[in-house]
Amino acid sequence: MQIIETLREMSEIWRLFGDMPDETTLSVELAALYLGISVKTLARYRQNGGGPPYVQYQSEDSKARNQRINYMLGDLRSWRDGYKVKNTMHAAQVRGLAFNSLLDFCEPQPFWQVSDKSNSTAPSQILSHALTIPDDDFKKNLLEPNAGVVWISIENALFQKWKNKEERIIWHEIFTSTLNNFSRASESEQERYTLNDVFDE
Repeated sequence: MQIIETLREMSEIWRLFGDMPDETTLSVELAALYLGISVKTLARYRQNGGGPPYVQYQSEDSKARNQRINYMLGDLRSWRDGYKVKNTMHAAQVRGLAFNSLLDFCEPQPFWQVSDKSNSTAPSQILSHALTIPDDDFKKNLLEPNAGVVWISIENALFQKWKNKEERIIWHEIFTSTLNNFSRASESEQERYTLNDVFDE
């Protein structure tokens, strides 16, 4: 992932954003990476509202705005602080990852993945979901040369190799709990139809 490689090359100077002043201006790509969301998601925030403030430049001799958009690091920090959570389930809900249908588990999600580049036959391992990990872990992953973000569904991720079983079990429980809820809802609906048949007789 080119942006991650760029950050790694600049990490000595930037200290992974930590030493950068709030007035620092970031591109859309770097802003999305800092927040742990995709560029498309950030664009939806600009279109629909609810996202961090941004700067959109306007030419002096034209009323039309150009496509250059930037974010102030201080605004990103403040916006992200508003989404701090106490556990992964809470994080999933805050980040819009509350699952209301089975299709939600099939949508691509960003996961941190680590690979052993010295052994091409070794399978890659899932580290965690990119949107629910603490900031410190996010920064550590940026420093890890063998780590990168992959977009795969939760259904797919659960059947891949994980480095941390405790991290996997969180998503296993979310997945199975949602399936159980759907199953119970379907059973209740089936019982209603059965009872209707009895009373109709």
